[in-house]
Amino acid sequence: MSCNLTDAEWKLMHRLWEQSPQTITQLTAALSAETGWEKHTVITMLTRLEAKGAVHHEAGGRAKQFYPAVAQRPRAFSVRSTAAAWA
Repeated sequence: MSCNLTDAEWKLMHRLWEQSPQTITQLTAALSAETGWEKHTVITMLTRLEAKGAVHHEAGGRAKQFYPAVAQRPRAFSVRSTAAAWA
């Protein structure tokens, strides 16, 4: 599988590879100091990553649990600069 990930998507994926599953609240708390992202930004990123097949979630309890859908292998992905995404 190959998909293009932005720099921002890579940051989120690394958090999930480090520890999963994680909820939206947990991901927001882990990434907010470094990125300034709020809950809605994390939700948007997770939605995009799910559409790309890089992340999946399981509903259960009060919050969705998010998991990486792919193993951490750099060759499986390519990096797309955020600046290039807006060009």
